[in-house]
Amino acid sequence: MRNRKNPRLTQFDYRTPGAYFITLVTRQRALRLGEILSGSLHASPAGLCVTEEWERLSARYSTLATDAFVVMPNHLHGIIWLHPGNRCSLSAIINHFKAGISRRAGVPLWQRGFYDRVIRTEQELDAVRRYIAENPLKWELDRLFVREQTRHLKDERGE
Repeated sequence: MRNRKNPRLTQFDYRTPGAYFITLVTRQRALRLGEILSGSLHASPAGLCVTEEWERLSARYSTLATDAFVVMPNHLHGIIWLHPGNRCSLSAIINHFKAGISRRAGVPLWQRGFYDRVIRTEQELDAVRRYIAENPLKWELDRLFVREQTRHLKDERGE
């Protein structure tokens, strides 16, 4: 197995109050969460599960609030706010979130780890919210876009 680089900031406490932009990706970038049609996601059952679980996060963790998010065919982008008094690390929260969805789906759904960015300014927060909102409209330009799988899905529908 290759040595994996730790994507977290060294010496940063991921329990620190603030906003975090996160991206979770499905295993092998498989289009398991739905498909983009006319600039919006038509969610699969797994995609609906992801949306439901994201919306429940703040009820499960009293020191957490969710912000803008978007479920895409093979990934999720979202903003999580950690509030003062939070004792769970961002990694622990995300790992519980991913495990719960995989349990509900009955299959391992996510790739290992996740991407994060600490949001430090109001301008950066506005830019991330805009990126999230526009993501479905720019699906074919997304670095996680998988043309072969999309073509395969269209062939299955007879397009």
